[in-house]
Amino acid sequence: MRQRLFTAFLFCSLLAFSQRKATTEDGQLILVYDDGTWKSGVELELSKDPMGMDRPPFKGQIATSNTKSKTFTLTQVSVTKNNITDDADWFANNNLSLPTYEVPNSFRGIAGKVPDKTPLAYNGNKLVEAIYADKYNFFVYGKDFASGFLLLITNKKNDSALHFLDFGNYVLSPEYVKADLDFIEQRINWVTIEDSIMYIAHGHSTYAASSKGMNAYISAINLKNYKTIWRTKPLVNNSMNFELYGDMIICGYGFTAEPDFLYTIDKRTGAVVQTLPLKSGPSYIIRKGEKVFVRTYNMDYVFKIN
Repeated sequence: MRQRLFTAFLFCSLLAFSQRKATTEDGQLILVYDDGTWKSGVELELSKDPMGMDRPPFKGQIATSNTKSKTFTLTQVSVTKNNITDDADWFANNNLSLPTYEVPNSFRGIAGKVPDKTPLAYNGNKLVEAIYADKYNFFVYGKDFASGFLLLITNKKNDSALHFLDFGNYVLSPEYVKADLDFIEQRINWVTIEDSIMYIAHGHSTYAASSKGMNAYISAINLKNYKTIWRTKPLVNNSMNFELYGDMIICGYGFTAEPDFLYTIDKRTGAVVQTLPLKSGPSYIIRKGEKVFVRTYNMDYVFKIN
């Protein structure tokens, strides 16, 4: 019985993902799915190759600022154990969400829900993550879902490519354990833009010692000249996302037996302002009003912004 149910599930998944190209009466190319749905088959044209970003400072690079930042502190309100696999319940019960699109995954039979014209691959690299903001879409490409070093930024309508960047120089730390090479590629974890400055997180998901402690950063990059303004010290952010609020960034780091922390970062300089210990590594950090909800491996926290 279990085998028949699995076979039926797999068959339905493949049907939902299967697609064919067709042309409408007015000449538009569309993709038609076996479940009867369709979308535009025209992808955004990328006329230029991605621009290679310079090798980053792997020991961090704190900036100076003539303007003093308005900082805040976080105070813990509550902490409760979770069931580890109940992420969906945590999002639903707290009315939380992440600004992400579902990307296609043929292995899992997922057709995905990305905007029309989104390129699903580039030069042999597949779309592995898709994030949106008020004015932008962010598309990350890599060789598989454990990697991601190409970043395409489009306008919200998704009809214009604004930036196409190659973060290949961010992938490997200058020193690492050679036996762990297959596990230490630092991928793009999260990205957003504010006032022409891009804040982007890179990191891998294994022990920090494998990359000699040079892992899990947030960088601030000026999109007018693509120069790095600052880069945090290592081991600051490997959560799924980070939050910008006022002059600060809320982020976190942790991995199995390593120390686990929630951090606040000065958005002007990249310096750590506050360090709060956690009982396990953070997965999601989501602000809702004056509260910050933090989901870790086995604990759920709520912090108040003071």
